[in-house]
Amino acid sequence: MWPWVQSLSVVLVTFILQAAVAPHMAIMGAEPDIILIVTALYGFTFGPTIGALVGFSGGLLGDLLAGPHVGLGLISKSIVGFFAGMVQKTIFVENILLPMLAIFVATWLNEFVYVGFLFLFGDVFPIKQVVLQVVLPSAIYNAVLTPFVYVATRRLMQFKQQETPMVNITKKYE
Repeated sequence: MWPWVQSLSVVLVTFILQAAVAPHMAIMGAEPDIILIVTALYGFTFGPTIGALVGFSGGLLGDLLAGPHVGLGLISKSIVGFFAGMVQKTIFVENILLPMLAIFVATWLNEFVYVGFLFLFGDVFPIKQVVLQVVLPSAIYNAVLTPFVYVATRRLMQFKQQETPMVNITKKYE
């Protein structure tokens, strides 16, 4: 299957999961951002170009759910996918904590880019409330879900019989 068709298929399935399943997984108001996790994983695995393209398409689809600010998720997820691709050589190691930490940081970046653009459009939020009630719980939730999303999408992330890096959850080092 062509890489772009395969990536688009993964993004569409992720969007469906984000729309249908994620709202029911909310814990104390924090909802997982499955599109963001998949965007960052694609960036980590295939580099900044693929990461940004997956972020662009996933963010555009995610904006259909977001309401009046169509385009902000597209921008923030494209930035996350690009920067995730910039650190691709250092993320996938045997220790699962590094990808989880990277998704934690990617969530912070995504949320602050999004809120920054909202601020530019005139929406003002108390920063302490945004950090404590939105950003921090979402970042923790996304980081905890990272191993499960990676395992679920690993087979779908293969391009032309190319193996993606394997994260060994049970052992740190051999």
